[in-house]
Amino acid sequence: MFTPQINLFKKSNPIIGKVISNTRLTPESGMGKRPIKEGDSAIHRICISLDHSQYPYIIGQSAGVIPPGEDPSKVAKGASDVGYAIRLYSIASPSYSFGQTKDNIEFIIKRDNIYDSEGNILHKGVCSNYMCDLKSGEEVILTGPAGKKFLLPQQDFEGDIFFCATGTGVAPFFGMIEELLRHKHINFKGNIFLIYGAPYSDEIVLRDYFETTAKEFPNFKFITAVSREENNPFDGGKMYISHRVKELGDSISKSLSNNGKVYICGGPKGMEKGVIEEILKASQSSLSYEEFKKELETKDQLFVETY
Repeated sequence: MFTPQINLFKKSNPIIGKVISNTRLTPESGMGKRPIKEGDSAIHRICISLDHSQYPYIIGQSAGVIPPGEDPSKVAKGASDVGYAIRLYSIASPSYSFGQTKDNIEFIIKRDNIYDSEGNILHKGVCSNYMCDLKSGEEVILTGPAGKKFLLPQQDFEGDIFFCATGTGVAPFFGMIEELLRHKHINFKGNIFLIYGAPYSDEIVLRDYFETTAKEFPNFKFITAVSREENNPFDGGKMYISHRVKELGDSISKSLSNNGKVYICGGPKGMEKGVIEEILKASQSSLSYEEFKKELETKDQLFVETY
């Protein structure tokens, strides 16, 4: 059982980590299924050395990153602090690191770039590009940990857990699955469903890990929704995670009546509505969308982090 600790390190007193590895998980631009005119979907797995006794994060929390340099907009305004703002990223490693080594922290980060209709870059996200460009041995300024709501059960749990992710929203679920199934800090007896969506099949990152885990643990189900390559069976349109949730509607509804939990993470902000609406329909509840969502959140059965 873990107790979340919050904001041990702030912008005024950050902690320094050192990059161990930085691996691109998606194909290079033009080498995968994504057309060049759609730009590049560059997702990286970044591992940073960090002493857990100093920075005792829990999976489900986020860490802050302070990119180097000056923010031009702050400079133009004559601000006293012209440094870039802290950018929060979901932690992707289980609470004691993979292998329970207690010596690192990991992130799954996509370059936050905007492209025109021909695939040319119009805007480059400052912090995401900084993180994805990091090389082994370089130092990173971190703050946090942050967050105390998007957490796993902290005591023995027998219900089913449904993880619904799009894109890099899979980051926290990577560590959560490892923690529940391999680290076993609590006695978990339920089933885990990972419902993971991406535009193209080669942008379903960490596929080998999830497929291997599904073979090793019968209570883990790995389900994908590939919007540009698959059609849903309901209206023949693109396949999104909400359609997979609809397919599992009866199972989710039954699980929620037995203390099950649903976690939703990814983007764009608001994507959770389609997922929750399908759960509402399956439950045949007379509550409105907002009432249903609030009820599940109040019961600690629904957790949402979208961006």
